[in-house]
Amino acid sequence: MCYHGPSMKLPRPTLNDLLMLLVVAIWALNISLVKVALAEIPPLPFNGIRLLLAAAVLLALLLLTEKSLRLRRKDLFKIVLLSFSGYALYQYLFISGISLTSAGNTAVIFGSTPIMISLLSSFFKQERITPLGWLGIALGFAGIYLVVSGGAGGFALSLRTWKGDLLLFAAVFLWAHYSVSARPLLKVYSPLKFTAVTMALGALMFLPFAIGPLRKTPLAAVSAKAWLCLLYSGVIALSLALVLWFFSVRRVGNSQTAVYSNLQPLLAVGFAWQLLGENIPPTLLLGAAVIFLGIYFTRRGRISS
Repeated sequence: MCYHGPSMKLPRPTLNDLLMLLVVAIWALNISLVKVALAEIPPLPFNGIRLLLAAAVLLALLLLTEKSLRLRRKDLFKIVLLSFSGYALYQYLFISGISLTSAGNTAVIFGSTPIMISLLSSFFKQERITPLGWLGIALGFAGIYLVVSGGAGGFALSLRTWKGDLLLFAAVFLWAHYSVSARPLLKVYSPLKFTAVTMALGALMFLPFAIGPLRKTPLAAVSAKAWLCLLYSGVIALSLALVLWFFSVRRVGNSQTAVYSNLQPLLAVGFAWQLLGENIPPTLLLGAAVIFLGIYFTRRGRISS
């Protein structure tokens, strides 16, 4: 066993740290670009197209590099189940949820992702997290709340948003379960193969949700800007970023990977300010400091085998 104790010596940045910062930056920018695309393309067709696009790119890369789609027979049921819950059902709940609640609620609810992932990792005995690690995870969530609560669309539970909030909490659980359940499989399959296969199956399963609205969408009238945003969302935010995410899960575990997602709302606010002209909340800098402190404590407070 290797123990990362509570020493206050600052951990030296690693390649994995840089890759995870790249992933959260990609996903943060994706939020603003998705808003641009959704102004012209309805949510379900948008998700259906980008999932198929991402799956096509990943399968092409997989065939070029590993030249095989072969899976162990005993893994097939689990992979099909994860494809449905982690992509088809998750995407449906996510799109349905954000249409029924506020942007602030969405950010805070998804900020609970590292907590959910850490709880499931502990439950399935994949990781042991020290009290210092749990403090870091809690601080990351508190930092997100500070970033979001200072804006006009801050977090607020109400009867008007409870349906959307519940759908988003369900989506967070599905994503956390997908991420945690992937780790044993990543000991057998590369991050590229696992992501490509589950994405492709999930995209096919999502099609029944998207095919009806897609037929009614005048795609010929969609602008080049919206198509470029969809291209980024499918090829970069889904294909590249997810492969890097599972590379990190395999390398350092679920909790240390998930804690970086706390930076996504912080970066998303910055991109929205630059691209969409949205206001920066006055609590941004305080929230940022708390998030980085949470990441530091999470890195120091993990026990791994």
